[in-house]
Formats: sequence, structure tokens, C-alpha cells
Amino acid sequence: MAMDEERATPSPPTIEIAAGSGVCFGVRRALEIAEKALAEGQPVYCLGPLIHNPQEMARLAKKGFHVIGSLDDAADGGTLLIRSHGLQPDVVAEARQRGLRIIDATCPLVHRAQTLAAELQRAGYRVVVAGDQAHPEVRAIQGHAPAAVVVSDLEAVRRLELSGRVALVSQTTFSPQEFRRMAAELVMRDLQEVRVINTICAATVDRQRAAAELAGRVDVMFVIGGRNSANTNRLAELCAARGVTTHHVEQADEVLPEHLAGRRRVGIVAGASTPQWIIEKVSERIKSLLK
Repeated sequence: MAMDEERATPSPPTIEIAAGSGVCFGVRRALEIAEKALAEGQPVYCLGPLIHNPQEMARLAKKGFHVIGSLDDAADGGTLLIRSHGLQPDVVAEARQRGLRIIDATCPLVHRAQTLAAELQRAGYRVVVAGDQAHPEVRAIQGHAPAAVVVSDLEAVRRLELSGRVALVSQTTFSPQEFRRMAAELVMRDLQEVRVINTICAATVDRQRAAAELAGRVDVMFVIGGRNSANTNRLAELCAARGVTTHHVEQADEVLPEHLAGRRRVGIVAGASTPQWIIEKVSERIKSLLK
């Protein structure tokens, strides 16, 4: 009888966080640069949010960090911080002309993509950028190589009219699988030369792989990060594609009791703009609801 009762006792619930979750190197560096600038006691301006995480941006705003939509919104003689996504050179030049002090927090990997695109264009290549045309990182890359064309999927590549020498680079958070398909399509074209340079962030690839692997062996996944974050949305898509119930949350109070009803194995993954303090709060909320 005792043995039967032991067999009937359910195993305790488990919570596992996917490897590589949370802020990436580029975001961590940008945050550190912003905190150092704010410590000087003067307001710091940024064209668009420093990172795609509303909660972290609200925290920085209390310290004097101002997200602006135009250089007109920055006070004369102020400080303009270039976010991790980078910024178009002509915008930086205009900011300098206005007397703004420039602090560059562009992610080194994004900077590499910008530099490569510019060098390839100067060398006579038709530069093709794999990415989201509306994403600030892609706009910045295109700002360094104005003649570049942006494509978001394989069908867009197939519609391109190309000749001569072509070079393919990408947004650092772009899908590796889609990038490979685009590269294969270009290589099959009757072109003088095709250069394929993978500028996708390895940490992004590793995080996506870890998220998909974890999603395949849990009962429910919680993806933590801003809803305006492209890489976090991609993580949610990958987890849902594994067939597991997936909840995209920005903060702890969005985790509801019904999300965990009947769930024993819980997985968590966080996007590249999600700070550790938010991950911890969500984890604590889940633990409290599983008791």
C-alpha cells in the first residue's frame, strides 16, 4: 500500500531557464555606458529606446535618460548616446553640428556589419542586407551603405534584379535558416561574383537553439522580454512552433495562475534586452504559483 501511494505521488514541479537567457554582450555594454554617462549628473538623450525593454527604459528614465524622436528634442550642449542598434552617419554628423556630445554604444557586432556594408559598397558590390527594413539596426546599416537593398525573406531575394558582383550581409538577430536559404539562392544566380558574409550574432543563434530545445521537453514556456523586441518575438515563435503552450510576458504580474494549472515542467527563456532583475521576478512569481 505504501509503495502504491509512493508511486501515485507526483514529482515536484521544475523550472528551468534556457542557457544564454537575458541581456547579451552588446546590450550589457550599452547599459553600462548609459549608466556611466548618467552618473555625470547631466541628462542623456537617445534617438529611440536604448534597448527594447519598457521596464528597463522606465528605470533609466528616472535617472535622467530621455528617449527622443528627433534631434530637435535634445537640449543644446547635451549628450546623445548612440544605442546598441547604431545610428546613420548623417544623423550623427547633424548631432555634432548642433553641439551635442556623442557617446557611441553601438554593439561591436552591429558596428562590424555597418563597416562591412560600407566597405563592400565602396568596392563596387551591390549590397543585400537580410533583415527587417523597419528595424533601427537595419536602418543604421543602410545608412552606412545607402545603395544597399534590404530583404526580409527568400521570396524578396527572388524578386531582386541583380547583376555583376553581389554581397550578402545580415541584421545580427536575423534567422540563420533564412539567411542560408537566401545565400543559396544568390549563389545559384548567374552573377559575376557572390560574397556571403555571416554577420548574425552567435549568441542569438545559441539562445534560439537553447530555447527550442527546452521547449521540446517542458509543459509550458514563458518567454520574457519587451513586445517591441524582435529577438524576443522570434524566441516566442520558435517555442510555439515546438507545440508547447507559450506565454510572452514583459513582467512578473503577467504570469497568471491559469497559465500553470496542471503544468509540472516549466521552461523560461529571456530575450537579449531582458535584464536579470526581470528574469528573477518572473521566476519568483512562477515559483509562488506552483506551491
